[in-house]
Amino acid sequence: MKSEVLLLLVFISRSHGEQIEKIEQCGAHCSQGLACEASYQLSFDKCKTLPGDVNRDVFSNTSISTVMKCEERQKCSLHLRVSTGLLLSKNIRGIYVCVVTAGMMERCRTVTILRPGKDKSAVQQVNVQDDCLEVRTGQDVHVTLKTWPHICDRAVSKSYHVPDCSNQDIQRSVPECITGKIQYDVDLEKKELTVTVSEMLEDKDYQLRLCHKGYICIGTGAQALLKKENPLKNVTLKYSRPLPCLCIEGWSIMTDALRVQVCPFKNRIEELWSGITFDPVEETLSWEASCNVKATISLCERQDGGVCQDLLNSSQKYIKGRVSYSPVDPHPRLCLKFITEDGEWVKCPFSEGNFPAWSVEVATEEGHPQLLVTSRVKTSLSLSKCVKTVGTECEDIHTTIVEVEKFQSVGPDLNMDLCEPKHCIKAKRADVKYGVTTVYCHLPCAITVSKSTPGDSEWQLMYIVVPIVTLTTAMVVVAVVTGIAVIAFQLTGIKKTRGSVLLPRPHRASFSPMTEESISKAPLSTSVLFDICSSGSSQLKHCETSNLLKDSTELLEV
Repeated sequence: MKSEVLLLLVFISRSHGEQIEKIEQCGAHCSQGLACEASYQLSFDKCKTLPGDVNRDVFSNTSISTVMKCEERQKCSLHLRVSTGLLLSKNIRGIYVCVVTAGMMERCRTVTILRPGKDKSAVQQVNVQDDCLEVRTGQDVHVTLKTWPHICDRAVSKSYHVPDCSNQDIQRSVPECITGKIQYDVDLEKKELTVTVSEMLEDKDYQLRLCHKGYICIGTGAQALLKKENPLKNVTLKYSRPLPCLCIEGWSIMTDALRVQVCPFKNRIEELWSGITFDPVEETLSWEASCNVKATISLCERQDGGVCQDLLNSSQKYIKGRVSYSPVDPHPRLCLKFITEDGEWVKCPFSEGNFPAWSVEVATEEGHPQLLVTSRVKTSLSLSKCVKTVGTECEDIHTTIVEVEKFQSVGPDLNMDLCEPKHCIKAKRADVKYGVTTVYCHLPCAITVSKSTPGDSEWQLMYIVVPIVTLTTAMVVVAVVTGIAVIAFQLTGIKKTRGSVLLPRPHRASFSPMTEESISKAPLSTSVLFDICSSGSSQLKHCETSNLLKDSTELLEV
């Protein structure tokens, strides 16, 4: 429990940093009621060796800190506050405070301690403080305290790091650290970011843009300028892809302004793997990251259980640039595997089946199954017949290479029974460096018909020809009977109406001896009737005694 509390306190301390004291005026101060005078001075004088003994412990309890001198709420500058205990004597009248920073000349201030004449020779301990040497945020400084006049071997030096803009007090007060506070809302449907800026420099315009963060933040083109006089500090920026390195960058329009970056999609790592391209002419599969990322990339073959098995000699480390694999068979189960310190991702660019280069099918030729290989490209396929053993293993029996022209089909003869349940076919392109092996089992087989024998012909005649003849005869009989019924119906109607309607004269001599000419002129119905009665049909052998015919004869004689 104590360790957890300690870690929490350390975290809070690092987050907020040391508290920075604000001052209205800088200056030198001395204890013991003594007055101090300070001035800037170049320290080029050489040290002096004084006669007699001089206490070597001239300086004690030396400390360095940072203070802020503020003109307005957002206009503060940083200064070093140097405090030390000085042992005054007749040979020491004050101190030099000198500061050196990288690339800058040494800057010094002289602090002179004013003592009454009667006390100038007395040894006295005095605390001296000066806070007028200006510094910048994040600087590493080297501070040296020397006696004035400068006595050799009587100095103390310390190194100090000035707090940077991560300190919250400095963030709110020092112009170079006031970056503004950026807040945003994401509209995934419209691909828009609504950005609002607060706590920005009040007297400066503010620049916003979208950029891809890497070693530097490279702009995407989306940007906006917020005017200082405009009370509305918000704008809408459009983006194309929600990449983890896509950031909103903002800064005040001033020299050497510090920039702040907020990345809305920093956890969308999976978006990095969407930049996969395939050149079907060169058969090259390539990928280039849109953000800086360290990853291990390999080709793999997706298995039925979902596991993606790495292809041999396909793994490579990625830092930047483009990764390419060529030549590649664009098979639906060929995938790219990405491994980073954050996890593992598998992308299968051909899984939708848009790029199948070849296929193996079973066609039926003359009632027998026949293997058929079709390809969209000119290729060489390695075909192996194998026999299933234990589990999913399939032991190769024979392998052959099949050459297939572009947009052509080939029917290779593997000399195997395709309908045998244990027989399978392994297929893989032999003309590419990276490809997958496809195993075809449980091939579809058509129902075959055996050759006919003389005995089979008789049965075919019995079960096919005879039923057809019988059906045809029945249809003819039905047609004849129907015709007779229709004629009889018509004649009956005429008989009922003979009292009022007379048939034409020619019908009275219908049964007179007919010459060849008269026969040819006879009505169609009479011809049909006589043809039926004179036919040798078994159904009409007694046509002259049929009641139906008697009725028709009587009607004609009237």
